[in-house]
Amino acid sequence: MISLVLTVLFLTSEIEAVQCPLGVPVTIDYSIPEGFTPRPVEVTEDFVLLEQLGDSITIIPIVLDTLILPPIYAVSNQGGEEEEFPPPVIVVARTMPDSTWIVPVFPAPLLHAIPPGLPQDYLSIHNFWERWGRSPSNSWLLPLILSLTAIIIAVSIWFILRKSNKLLSTDNSSSLKKSISPLDEVKALLNSKAFAEGNWPDYYREIDQLLRDTVAVGFGISSRAFTWHQIKRQLAGEKSGNKFIENTAELTREIILQRYAAWGGSRERAKRFTSMLLNIREEWHR
Repeated sequence: MISLVLTVLFLTSEIEAVQCPLGVPVTIDYSIPEGFTPRPVEVTEDFVLLEQLGDSITIIPIVLDTLILPPIYAVSNQGGEEEEFPPPVIVVARTMPDSTWIVPVFPAPLLHAIPPGLPQDYLSIHNFWERWGRSPSNSWLLPLILSLTAIIIAVSIWFILRKSNKLLSTDNSSSLKKSISPLDEVKALLNSKAFAEGNWPDYYREIDQLLRDTVAVGFGISSRAFTWHQIKRQLAGEKSGNKFIENTAELTREIILQRYAAWGGSRERAKRFTSMLLNIREEWHR
């Protein structure tokens, strides 16, 4: 009876909004009373769950404005009844204002400076061509056109010859680049400058591009402007798309944390996710 009264008081009390910035971890407390055992919270695509300790969760918001969190269900330790506990309101701060342009009020009445009289009375002063007189001779036009044509032809021939020589000189190097397999592209990341310096935002940017290339080859989704949320929505309608989403869920989560939240890492962690990308490419990049 006491636990039921506490639950009613909690549900009827006003829940204050929690302010947090975009991409920064924040801990949310559901304030579940004693005598209840909380169940795991349902994870949505609007946030990344880092940890859950009882009725407190640590997340990273990845949407703007109001973040709608799912409720937590808890089981009473006495009667075994399950209760639903609503989350607090999460307000994610914007990184810039909606608009800084203020439209001025249009002046009324509209003033004009049209002089009185008929149009021909004041437009005649603008007939400047009447004072030009006889047009000059254009006998020089034909030699100029021929000269410009000859110059253009000579420059075009020079560019064509230069491009041909450049293509011949780089033929061997381009053939080597084309011979690199999808798996060799992933292995080459471990020898990159970003891996040696521990520059993880640049390193995972390369991983992101290679994974997107695999999506383009396997499913024909090749827009670089898509977010991973948009890519997953399109993959859900493709054959074997859900299986690909399950296989890449952990890797895409790491890409989001590294690129947009500057999560940081280590070479051992980067090697593990590079190996994960290698296995994905071996199965799906065909």
